[in-house]
Amino acid sequence: DDLSYGLNQVSFVQTGITTRGGLRQFEAARFMRDLARKHHSTQLAQLAARMTSAIRASSHSGDDVFAKIKGLISDMVEKIEQEAAADATKKAFCDKELAESNQKKDEKTTEIEKLSTQIDKMSARSATLKEEVAALQTALGELSTSQAEMDKLRAEEKEQYTKNNADVEQGLYGIKLALKVLNEYYAKGDKAHAANDGGGEGIIGLLEV
Repeated sequence: DDLSYGLNQVSFVQTGITTRGGLRQFEAARFMRDLARKHHSTQLAQLAARMTSAIRASSHSGDDVFAKIKGLISDMVEKIEQEAAADATKKAFCDKELAESNQKKDEKTTEIEKLSTQIDKMSARSATLKEEVAALQTALGELSTSQAEMDKLRAEEKEQYTKNNADVEQGLYGIKLALKVLNEYYAKGDKAHAANDGGGEGIIGLLEV
């Protein structure tokens, strides 16, 4: 990987520089190499590789190798700062999204609590209505039983009335028939009947009442 490649490059150049007596120039590269290993940083390993390349090139050209190293470090710091700024922007965005999400969560939680309260009230009302319905059903059952008993009593009374009425009608018919016979009998006007007119009229009067 990039980390192993950078460290290998440093070791390779170190051998070349040691033979040339450029140990002072290599101190910074070796420090960066050790730092890369310690922190397992690919970026530091790449910087160490660039530093060793710059040291190697300056050993032939005579340029100020430390100026090049400072430039490499400055470039790396700038890159890290840019990445940090990008990360900070991303973090700020994530924090904002998280805050909005938490706010929405709180709003939803409040809404759920309100709905739960309403559901509890509706459940209590439903239980009350069920009790009232049960009471009404019981009352209706009692009324139905009472109505059935009253209907039975009326039917019995009607049956008794019908029977009694038939007897009365039969009795009236007999009385009317008797009146007819008596009226016809006393209407003949013979002497035998005349003696009994007073008694006959009394009987007829009783029958006509």
